[in-house]
Amino acid sequence: MRMLLLFFGIVFFAVGNLLFAVPNHIMNGGMTGLSLMTYYIFHTNIGLNLFLFNLPLFLIAFFYFRELFYKSIVSMIILSLVVGILQDYLIPYGIHNMWIGSIVGGFWMGIALGILAKLNASLGGGSLAGKMLHQRYGFSLSASIFIVDSSVFPLSVFVIGARETMFSIILTATSAIGVYLVGKISEWIHVKEESAPTLVAK
Repeated sequence: MRMLLLFFGIVFFAVGNLLFAVPNHIMNGGMTGLSLMTYYIFHTNIGLNLFLFNLPLFLIAFFYFRELFYKSIVSMIILSLVVGILQDYLIPYGIHNMWIGSIVGGFWMGIALGILAKLNASLGGGSLAGKMLHQRYGFSLSASIFIVDSSVFPLSVFVIGARETMFSIILTATSAIGVYLVGKISEWIHVKEESAPTLVAK
């Protein structure tokens, strides 16, 4: 069941990215953002970009954060493959509206990331880098991930433009809302399960 949910979360994230972000030339933060910027400039395969940009991080994780490496490598490879395969099929049918792309797309991807977070899985990128900084230097985990993910936005102003960067930030914010809601729903379900009456056989 865990692997099924993991695969669903990854595919859900990939589809959201290709249908909402890419057609509007907006992006997520972190390595996904760098991968999309590279695609916008050179029209390369996004899945290949994801793999190549994440590769140095995973090499560091393999040598110094072995547990994080094993928890994240499968997810990153699956995401790279899914995005790379679906790219040419989904992008032509994408939503060409920046408000919908950033708000609906961000929320869509946030739900996917929330599911993955509940499975203690990571897609690499800012999440993996943030966890490494947290373990090595004791920085706040959420702050570390935010700093790594948001570090690409100053560069994106020059690559995709100021307007697209603004909508990219909106996408990132609505994605965070999606993650938060998945967490809250999960907590509510957990509480309901604990408070449910149990039948005791006499």
